[in-house]
Amino acid sequence: MMAAMVATASFAQNPDALKQVLKAEKKSEATNIMKEQEATMTGEERAKAYNHIVGMAIADNSKEQGKALTAKTDEEKVSRQTKQYKAAYEAVKYAMLCNEADNEPNEKGQVKPKYKKSNVSRILPIRNDLINGGLWAYNSKDYANAQKWFGMFAESHSNDLFSDTEVVKTENNYGQVSYYAALAAYFNKDYKKADKYALLALESGDAEIKEDAIKLQLNAFQARKDAGDVDSDYLIKKVKQVYKAYPDNEIAFGRYIAVLNEAGKKEEAEKELAKRLKENPNDPMANAYVAQNAQEAGEFDKAIEAYSKVLEAQPDFMAVKFNLATCYRNKAVELKNNNQPYKELLEKAKAIFLEVQAADPDEANFKTKYILSTIDEL
Repeated sequence: MMAAMVATASFAQNPDALKQVLKAEKKSEATNIMKEQEATMTGEERAKAYNHIVGMAIADNSKEQGKALTAKTDEEKVSRQTKQYKAAYEAVKYAMLCNEADNEPNEKGQVKPKYKKSNVSRILPIRNDLINGGLWAYNSKDYANAQKWFGMFAESHSNDLFSDTEVVKTENNYGQVSYYAALAAYFNKDYKKADKYALLALESGDAEIKEDAIKLQLNAFQARKDAGDVDSDYLIKKVKQVYKAYPDNEIAFGRYIAVLNEAGKKEEAEKELAKRLKENPNDPMANAYVAQNAQEAGEFDKAIEAYSKVLEAQPDFMAVKFNLATCYRNKAVELKNNNQPYKELLEKAKAIFLEVQAADPDEANFKTKYILSTIDEL
């Protein structure tokens, strides 16, 4: 008897709530009823209610689009467009909720979806409004709405509602929209969503945005750490995951070594550097870190050797040139203090500093003028 009561309770109906939704004159009224009553409704009731809300959202989208086209002022146009894009967002959102409820087993354990086909056909024409709205919001620096609208487009791409829809499965702009959703979320300081959408962008396989998406994901991890949302161990774990997923990406590797060093795990960082250099002795990023560590330790010969390897692969890497010249200068000062020949090293330092100065004449990045004056005085 107890089992029978539990089974009956799990499929308790609330037809009155459904009737209230269907009679609601405004979409906001219908959605508020659902927020309050959906837990008491069967899957079939919720699906029907959500389907009704989808229709209301589509009607609002069409109405606001028409009014935006005939708006007499820029202020009115902006207002109408905002409502138009918001309605498109709600139409897609509630269509997905409808599909989820529509696929729940009924009291007989059967799944009999009713609304998927019709919702796909009426949602597809306005789904691109999410991109248009996202672009409009992003360019207006309204990052909250840009995240919302781009993000809904990105998330709906892989939703079961569109599982049989070839036009959605083959979207070639999905990766870029996901990337901009991540970028908007980052600027909106929603770093968790920035990570999520950057991952979707990477999973899209779009090579054009791959490097930028990796960098953005890494920046989102660091921002969460800086905000106190996560600790150093979490940051290391997440950065390591990105590095392991993209071992050839220099930025990911460099960031992994950096977070290890920042967390005081220098031995672990050294092991990772040694491992990478064993696989490729001329790896630019690994040699850059070896050189930097050696320079900080005053091991100028080791630093010079490693920086030189980096420049063999990336001859225009100005930061490395500046550091190499600094090492030559410091080594020369060391030799001079020990009464050993130093002029040759000093000339090498001067020549490289002059190259850096020519590339950065306004000293936006490198203060070479003063350093060159000290060399002339040695």
